Amino acid sequence: MQGFHHRGEYPTPDWAHNLRNYYWHIRVEGRDKAKRRKFYRLIEKEKLRLAEGYVDQQIIVVVCRYLATMKSLDGRKIQLVAIKASMQMVLFWGDCNE
Repeated sequence: MQGFHHRGEYPTPDWAHNLRNYYWHIRVEGRDKAKRRKFYRLIEKEKLRLAEGYVDQQIIVVVCRYLATMKSLDGRKIQLVAIKASMQMVLFWGDCNE
């Protein structure tokens, strides 16, 4: 199954493995609405658990959008939001040339 390992997908954060699994099941289940609703409920619970675990809400939304659509544009947004979240403002006291 060599061709299925990497299809040019963007990497998701390690904490999103449950979300990745649930969205995969939704794509595979197709027309069975009861099973799809079950996984949507599980996704909501997982998003709430992550938000309570102090994961940035904006990153959760972007990752879920990418996992739902699997579009490259949404994958690039994950990287952009992660970079913005990791940047911090640095405060300097006094003269910076000292």
